[in-house]
Amino acid sequence: MRTGVSLLSSMFLGLCASLGCTGMAHAQTNNITWSGGISLVTTNNVTYAEYLWALPCCQSIVSTGPLIRNGNTFWYDFDIMGPPVCSCLSIILEHTTITLGTLDPGVYTLITTSWSVPVATNTFTVPTLVLYPIGFADDGSFQIQLLNGITNANYVLQCSTNLVDWTSLSTNSLVPMLTDTSPVLPGPCFYRVQILGK
Repeated sequence: MRTGVSLLSSMFLGLCASLGCTGMAHAQTNNITWSGGISLVTTNNVTYAEYLWALPCCQSIVSTGPLIRNGNTFWYDFDIMGPPVCSCLSIILEHTTITLGTLDPGVYTLITTSWSVPVATNTFTVPTLVLYPIGFADDGSFQIQLLNGITNANYVLQCSTNLVDWTSLSTNSLVPMLTDTSPVLPGPCFYRVQILGK
C-alpha cells in the first residue's frame, strides 16, 4: 500500500516509535537513501513481519520478495528505484506485511536486503508454552497458569486420563489462570494447551 504524505523523515521515525517497531533499517543503494521500521508480530500462532518504509516521493519500491527460509533464518528483499537526487520534500510511506508462518518455539533471524545487500537484521524468539499447576480452588476446580503465552491468541485447555484421548475444557485468550471446573478424580489427569489458528 502506497500513501503520500508531507512528513519529514524525523516525523516518520517518531511515528515508527509510537507503533512499537522492533527494528529500524537504513540503507543507501544506487545513491538512493531510505529508512524504515520493522515490527515482528505473532497472532494466533502465526508470525508476521510488518514493514513501513519512508521514501522520498520521487522513489518507489519496484519489487519485494521472495521470502527465503533456511532453518531458523529468513531473508526478504526490497528493490527500490528512483533518481539519485530527489528535490521533493514529501515522504512516501510504503506498507508491506509478509507471513513467516507457524513457527516452532525457538530463536529466529530475519535479514532484510535491498538489491541483495543486507540492510537490517532482526532476531526474535517464539516462546515455549509452559503450564504451571496452581492447585485446587475452594470450589473444587483445578487452576493452571499459562506461562510464556502469546498475546492476541486463543488457547484451548484440554485434559486426558491416558495421553491418547483429549477433551477440550475451555477456550481463553491469554489470562493469568486456566481452570478445569470439573477435574476427573481420582486418578491422573494430564493437561495441554493448543493455540487456535485463524
